[in-house]
Amino acid sequence: MMNGANSKHREGERGAALIVTILVMVILTLLGISFLMLGETENQIAQNEIRSAQALYAGETGARMVKRFFDRPFSNTNVRNPPLAAIDRTLRLLDEDGDPATAALLQNGGSRPMYKQGVDLDANGTDDIFGKPYRGSLAHALLGTEDGPDMRIDEGTTAGANYLAAVSNDLFGAFPGGPGGVQARVTRIDIYSPPYVNVAGTWTRYGMATVKVIARVVQTIGGTEQVLSERMIKAVLNEMPYPGPFGPLHSCANLSFTGDFTVNWGAASSVGTSDLTNNHDKIRASWPRVPPPGERVDALWTADWANYMAAVDGEVIEDPWFRFLSKDFIDPADLAGAVDVLAQQPFPFTWTNPNPVGDGEWPSHDNNPDDGSHSNVFQNMPVVTCPSFEYDLWKTIATSGDSDVHYYVWDNGTSFKEDGIGAAQTFRAITDNEEGLFFFDTVDGVAPNDTDGDGDFDNLTPKITITGGTWGSRGFLYLNSTDFQTKGVTGRAATFNAPGEPWSDTDTDGVYDVGEPYINLNYSTLAALSDDFIIDTTDAYGGGVMRNDKGPDVAGTAALWGILFNNGRFSPTGNATYYGSVVAKSGVGDTAPAAGTPQMYWDESIIKDWPPSTWELPRVMITRWETDL
Repeated sequence: MMNGANSKHREGERGAALIVTILVMVILTLLGISFLMLGETENQIAQNEIRSAQALYAGETGARMVKRFFDRPFSNTNVRNPPLAAIDRTLRLLDEDGDPATAALLQNGGSRPMYKQGVDLDANGTDDIFGKPYRGSLAHALLGTEDGPDMRIDEGTTAGANYLAAVSNDLFGAFPGGPGGVQARVTRIDIYSPPYVNVAGTWTRYGMATVKVIARVVQTIGGTEQVLSERMIKAVLNEMPYPGPFGPLHSCANLSFTGDFTVNWGAASSVGTSDLTNNHDKIRASWPRVPPPGERVDALWTADWANYMAAVDGEVIEDPWFRFLSKDFIDPADLAGAVDVLAQQPFPFTWTNPNPVGDGEWPSHDNNPDDGSHSNVFQNMPVVTCPSFEYDLWKTIATSGDSDVHYYVWDNGTSFKEDGIGAAQTFRAITDNEEGLFFFDTVDGVAPNDTDGDGDFDNLTPKITITGGTWGSRGFLYLNSTDFQTKGVTGRAATFNAPGEPWSDTDTDGVYDVGEPYINLNYSTLAALSDDFIIDTTDAYGGGVMRNDKGPDVAGTAALWGILFNNGRFSPTGNATYYGSVVAKSGVGDTAPAAGTPQMYWDESIIKDWPPSTWELPRVMITRWETDL
């Protein structure tokens, strides 16, 4: 009976295992589906992150492309230059003060011009859309707002769409690729004013311009384009801080040159004491000058301008632009004949009409036995400073990864490695016949320092001497060497451009204004660097009796064409010619008296429009990035 009861009980449980099995299978199936869905979601998230990153990189690439437009306006080395028809300048809302409380005004093509409207400084018949200057007037400065940019290239216009499609293909090709022709594309470029920051109640521009780029990753399915991702990126541009020199030679300590070393076409200065050549005739004579109110101001003697101009009309002027400024004393032996060698003005100019021009009053030494005027030599000038090239800033620029910048780590002797990797090369091999921005670091990779307090930097690399043969470099060389010297070197081809006619900057604004006295030169006599300049009150060089802002070009050779800055010394020996500017932080002059006949010529474009747009040098740098996240 018990067995029968158990049997009946078991018969009532038939099918339970099947139900449990089915439930377990259902639960496992649901879990599997959940995991599959979760995996698909994660995969989609990862795919979206990839697409977003791809759009971000495309936007950054577009911003760097625009930076290059400013570096090399419409150069054939750019990926693809935008046609003017693709650039909309009519949207410009001028924000002149940066104050968000004041309304920005729409350009009207007149009193509120479009950006670079009618600005054609290179006279090629086209507005200088990306050319210098970037300040000075409403037309030059980038003053647009984010809603009303100075320039916009947008795929909403036919010309804009054609350009952006073409340049995107140039930049990205089929990237990133995949089913449906997935492709990265720049869809809009805006250029407008930089950020403003309120500093002590004044809205201050922090930069030169803002570049805003919108980029997408798109896919075409069935003839319809789908946007897979879109990113916005902003880059703030600043001008490269090249301007600093105001003449061909600057010593930030003592200066000594006692051989035939000659400075031409501009100002030489010394922050310390100065020892010039004691051969009076070797100091370049010029137009008489008076003590300037600032080192960058050329203060010509104007007390009796018209009569003196008439008295020297047709005469040679040895160097119309040369002047020497010493913050400290000049060796008295160099100033033989001065009324008071301790005076601020060693050679005061006292000519009076109608006296004939006599000793110490001519603009050159060609009137022997009468001496030339040296009222262009000044001592005890507190206005003299050292042009600054801050180590950390320029190292940051050199290591930025931008094109045309090169950073070198010291290896041994005068050998360096680019970015600290690869084979070491000598300074000469690295720079000869090369162009660009070159930064040569200290031995320990930190700013120059004087730990023992002896007045000399302790971590500079060994002296660099270029001896014999042909050597020439073009661009900006930043050195941290104990000394730099050339001996018996023949430079490479360079085009020397004579400065514009000297004028007396009576309002000290650094800009020639109509009515300010100027020296009219007969530039047509200049065919070689050794040729004389002639004062000619009726010369019509450049199309009429007017002040010429630029002189003629003269072919020559230069060991340096550009700017050389050294935290150590500069030894002017040998017979090399330099065109541009040399700045020596630790002084000028070898331990022994300098010998040879080196020549230094000032390149006036360094303070007007440098570097040339055709050079492999950056004109602007990116100082800030911002994205839409």
